[in-house]
Amino acid sequence: MQLFTESPSQGVDFPGGKVKFTPKLTFTSKTIEERVPCYRVLNENGDLIIDNDSVEISKELAVKMCTDMVTLQVIDTIFYEAQRQGRISFYLTTIGEEAINIASAAAY
Repeated sequence: MQLFTESPSQGVDFPGGKVKFTPKLTFTSKTIEERVPCYRVLNENGDLIIDNDSVEISKELAVKMCTDMVTLQVIDTIFYEAQRQGRISFYLTTIGEEAINIASAAAY
């Protein structure tokens, strides 16, 4: 399956139809027929898409957030292994979702 349409900057071809890209963070469509656009912050070349709604953060905060994501990965590994060994009864990992947790906390 080809992910990108003929022009990658136009959108992607998902099952059920094509979806346009947008630099605006929206979760609704203008009409029922229109699909919710796919939000992205990097273009097909990996360059940052600058948007008026973007929020600048300090280098210190960015480094802290990256450090916290690595720390969360380490904690996940330790607790997951402890759960597999039967030392704790239940643990649900956040593997692949570190940015969601850290960004939510940083936004507060």
